[in-house]
Amino acid sequence: MNELEDLPTTDSGHITKRHSMKWLDGLDEQSGKELNDTVVPKPNGFTGSKYATEVSDIRVTGTADFVEAAASKFKALLEFEDDGTRVEINLQRTEDRDTGELTDNYALYLSVAERG
Repeated sequence: MNELEDLPTTDSGHITKRHSMKWLDGLDEQSGKELNDTVVPKPNGFTGSKYATEVSDIRVTGTADFVEAAASKFKALLEFEDDGTRVEINLQRTEDRDTGELTDNYALYLSVAERG
């Protein structure tokens, strides 16, 4: 049972920092199996924004050390690479919006998609 859905929100759906921090502090670390049991794969042929859908999507950005440490928490998703689903992964250095130059930071995007 999750507690996230019970947190109070503003009219725009925002959860205050105070409530968010208390929620985060109270979380137990999930096992890889528990994480995988919550994944909602992207349907085959899906297009458009995943933001407002139930599709599970992960984005992590920051220094190489941070992205690597955070990504280690999602290794269990590799189990979705099989005949029915595939892991979508995009790992790249980030670009400075003003100059177009590559930075020393990285972006990692992870999701699971149904195979067609």
